[in-house]
Amino acid sequence: MKVTNVKSVYYEILKHKKEINGVINYVKKGDISGFTPPSALVGEYNYPNVSVGVMFTDDYKAQIYDAPKLWAKNNFNVSDVFSLRTKLVNASKNFNVNNINLEELERIRLAVISANEINIDLKVSNPNLPKIAGDGIYQHGIRTHLDKFTIRDNFKIDNKIEKIYYDKDMRATDGILSLYNSKIDENRISKMLSIGAMGIKRKLVPTKWSITAVDDSVGKDKINLVKTLPKGEDYKIITGQFLGNKFTFMFIKGPWSFELLETWNRDKDSVFMGSGDYEFYGGRKEYVKNTAGAYYAVRLAVLEKLLEMKTQYSVLVVREILPEYFVPLGVWVVREGARKAINGEFTEVHDMQTAISKLKSLVLFPANLENRSQILKMKRTQTTLI
Repeated sequence: MKVTNVKSVYYEILKHKKEINGVINYVKKGDISGFTPPSALVGEYNYPNVSVGVMFTDDYKAQIYDAPKLWAKNNFNVSDVFSLRTKLVNASKNFNVNNINLEELERIRLAVISANEINIDLKVSNPNLPKIAGDGIYQHGIRTHLDKFTIRDNFKIDNKIEKIYYDKDMRATDGILSLYNSKIDENRISKMLSIGAMGIKRKLVPTKWSITAVDDSVGKDKINLVKTLPKGEDYKIITGQFLGNKFTFMFIKGPWSFELLETWNRDKDSVFMGSGDYEFYGGRKEYVKNTAGAYYAVRLAVLEKLLEMKTQYSVLVVREILPEYFVPLGVWVVREGARKAINGEFTEVHDMQTAISKLKSLVLFPANLENRSQILKMKRTQTTLI
């Protein structure tokens, strides 16, 4: 769902005009030193010929510029994150996704898998002012062409990541699960996959695709575990919000199924109802069409909670995009927001109709809820045999 409020974005850019001009002057020098969080961005435009960008700043405390979990833990607001993204430069050049055995790309790959920020030297040209990406997501501030890239400092690699990086007989999915189960941040795992640093047949993967691939792979593994748990015999409701994203969860007694509905509250007087996606006990065969990466991100948060509760439920989630979320900042907002919201205090009820009434009281479009939800339709019309 593309929800960018262009006027608000450019107002925010104007607020940081002085800082942006400082970054432009820094980049215009051409031969510069900087610090990467570490981070890289692989685009999807013109696939399989894609841009690979080294993300860097002149701030030696670079890690805060690409730290979704830290931002969520400390309750950063949209302007806080926007400000950090504006100061993060994307120095990019084009590569073919299958041609990863290039010396320069290998240096970028090593920088990305580092455990700490790295001091780097770059030669760059043609800086451009901040802009919104074609999908409406604001990923970076200044963009410039990367002419040359070298690592100045010795970098450190986490032993768990190093093992996956050098094991070229391990499937990418197995690498993803190994790192996740070793408590490695999904942000780092998706970057490894994106830059071609794991798997048997390694190649570059657009960053947006790699994020969803990680959430989906981990989610599928957890679904198998959730299906072994005893079924819930009650109903639970919980709601919460983060960065202008409100999540309301309805846990419905019975076997595993999942649905995400989305709506966009553009202002106080208008609500735009988006579409939803769902899966019943047997799972999905196709990639979701309406809620895209948000579906897999929210599903992961739900599955983590069910495993913590040691109980399986059917789960309906309503994501409401509020006016303060004036520019999409990436799927991480959805994942971390859902995790924060689902760890609040549940309201427990013992019948379906009371649960629906409670859900309706918490969301912006109660009149259409039962007609839009496939899970609620199924629960009304079918008797489970599982």
